[in-house]
Amino acid sequence: MDLGQQDGGSPDIILLWGAVAVALSVLWLLPPGKFTVDALLHKCTLMTYGTVYLLLSKDTRLQLPADPGKAQGRTLKKKRIVFVRHGESVWNECFNKGFGPLFPLRLVRGLLGEMAMILLLDSLFIDSPLSVEGRAQARQLQEYVEGSGDELRNHTEQAVFVTSCLRRAVSTCLVAFRRPLGESRPVWALSCLQEISRNVDTLALAPAGAAPQSDPVDGASCSCVVGTFNSGNKGLLLNGGHRLQEFCEWVFSDCSPATLAPTVIVAGHSLWFRTFFQAYLPHTAYHECKSLKIVNCGVVTFELEMLEDGGGGATYRIDADSVQSLYGGFEKKAARRWKPGAKHD
Repeated sequence: MDLGQQDGGSPDIILLWGAVAVALSVLWLLPPGKFTVDALLHKCTLMTYGTVYLLLSKDTRLQLPADPGKAQGRTLKKKRIVFVRHGESVWNECFNKGFGPLFPLRLVRGLLGEMAMILLLDSLFIDSPLSVEGRAQARQLQEYVEGSGDELRNHTEQAVFVTSCLRRAVSTCLVAFRRPLGESRPVWALSCLQEISRNVDTLALAPAGAAPQSDPVDGASCSCVVGTFNSGNKGLLLNGGHRLQEFCEWVFSDCSPATLAPTVIVAGHSLWFRTFFQAYLPHTAYHECKSLKIVNCGVVTFELEMLEDGGGGATYRIDADSVQSLYGGFEKKAARRWKPGAKHD
């Protein structure tokens, strides 16, 4: 089954390689010290991998687990999960607002920005950061958390904070929860939260074991982000379903920072979140979260259960009655109709 509309398409590969060619052609004009060879090589490596990943990846081809609604095992553990979608990214601003008369202007602006930083360990398209609008959305969520969002604020008090290893999710988390995080609470970067898509904006600049280095937004610092659970970019041989399962295992692992916390607050991505709902809600349960994306900086909470299966292992299920939108809600544009038990393609 098609995972739904992806965030962008293949033209970005051609455009990025064009930007590299232009940058290299003027490299000799730049004064010494204005670029680093390591940064350039790392970006070229990522772009090469991004091209291969776009063409060969099976990330969106995943088989949903057996219907959690039919699970008969006893409930072993429960955990409150809070999904927070990142603010709008530069990628979304360029490619996801239609292809009308303003699209060429957005594209040219994005390419010029990419060319200006092509020799630096930064990018507008690879690991796309928050746009200006995305930063404003994160600040609005921050105001809600610190103002009228009593229920969400209560969830933060004893929560473990985790984020995708992509910069836009990191920035959103640091801005929106700046006060609850304070000076000492860590934010754990999990590579299993990396977005489900083939596009280059879903590849991380941060290498394995490193914390994503997000641009400071309104003074928010990345010093609290921990890369211990960042195992690097997603591989060609696995799909998004493996990362969903890995997240569930991490949440309930006795070796996880989430072990003693009643709540896990997750800064992440729309397709990953939507697929998670499709995978772990009972297949007969209807909810808009199965077909609609959470809005930028939207917040949805639910209770995740770990159940004993017949083989001595564990299965996972979302309590359908516990799903609740706390802020923002869902986009109105639905993906292709979701069918229980279908294979994502």
